[in-house]
Amino acid sequence: MEFKVIGEYGRYPAYNKATNCYLIKTDNGKNILIDLGSGALSLLQKHIDISKIDVVIITHLHFDHACDLGVLSYSIGYLGLNKIKVYMPATPELIKNAFDSSKFDVQIIYEDLQFSVDNINFSFAYSPHPVETYSVIMKYNDKKIVYTSDCSKKEVIAKNTLGADIVIGDACILHADYKSNSPHVSVKDLAESVPENCKLYLAHLTCGQEKEILQEGIKYHKNTELVKDFLI
Repeated sequence: MEFKVIGEYGRYPAYNKATNCYLIKTDNGKNILIDLGSGALSLLQKHIDISKIDVVIITHLHFDHACDLGVLSYSIGYLGLNKIKVYMPATPELIKNAFDSSKFDVQIIYEDLQFSVDNINFSFAYSPHPVETYSVIMKYNDKKIVYTSDCSKKEVIAKNTLGADIVIGDACILHADYKSNSPHVSVKDLAESVPENCKLYLAHLTCGQEKEILQEGIKYHKNTELVKDFLI
């Protein structure tokens, strides 16, 4: 299993970068995307052709996680490609319905949903956020990898990442800037909530605060880095 970072930013991307998007390449050559944010489709093509996308998982329908799904639908039509299977939440319904069902085989995410692609098992856990959102839990051989996506409750992150070997975590708010009604946990709360012995990768970064985000993450969880490619 190869995990590649296509877009590591939240809200909006830094120059020549993208917002949330990750490419998982299976041992048998399948290509799975988790989220497809702003600028992601362009950068993705450094690694694979559009025609090689097998599955897309959208954790929630905020534009920094999903906006290039609309652009992908245009490319499918223009290139005459087959429908791509896309997993996404059912709400907000207005946004879900905006994505072209003639280009996508849409499957709705819910908490009990499980499926496998090659030898990677995917399941989902609800994550409180202003819109319906899910963490993605991946089990590969004896490893558990969790992508938290956006989450406003540290106790939910602790629950969703229990037993994880690797956590890719939303880390866009420094603790000094955190407010009780924030839609995201702080970097400190994220770092303190994940398993002590896991590898924590900080994602959903805020432009211009990368250094401070990393410093805060390491302060509360020593085995922490900004998100990067890895191989299992």
